[in-house]
Amino acid sequence: MLPLGIEHMPENMAAFDTVFSMGILYHRRSPMDHLRELRQLLKPGGQLVLETLVIEGDEDQLLVPQDRYAKMPNVWFLPTADMLINWMKKNGLKNPRMVDISTTSIEEQRSTEWMKFESLKDFLDPEDPTKTVEGHPAPIRAVFVAEAPQ
Repeated sequence: MLPLGIEHMPENMAAFDTVFSMGILYHRRSPMDHLRELRQLLKPGGQLVLETLVIEGDEDQLLVPQDRYAKMPNVWFLPTADMLINWMKKNGLKNPRMVDISTTSIEEQRSTEWMKFESLKDFLDPEDPTKTVEGHPAPIRAVFVAEAPQ
């Protein structure tokens, strides 16, 4: 495990059996560039594990929040699962598939005695927990797996 940002890695490194991208994609201004950079880190046949927020819908839908998403100012794109699989294919990743999807719960993401800041319950509409305070769909987390070409 290397505590480095992807921007610190050499292009076309092709050195890792597995690369994890956990909760990063929606913070990137160019998700396609991020996926390309991730693929270039993998050895031939290496595996990408990508966890990100998605929205419900078909392969042609994408949420581009104009201001904030769940009070986060740096959320650029929230694709549907099908759109993200297409992005992975376009970036040369093989056999992309969603292996898990779940609604983020307030029991899971909550304030505690050691984490006292606002948490998910503060980011959701108090009248309708299926929406963020901005009126967007509430967070859905999905995990995807794909392989680099051999």
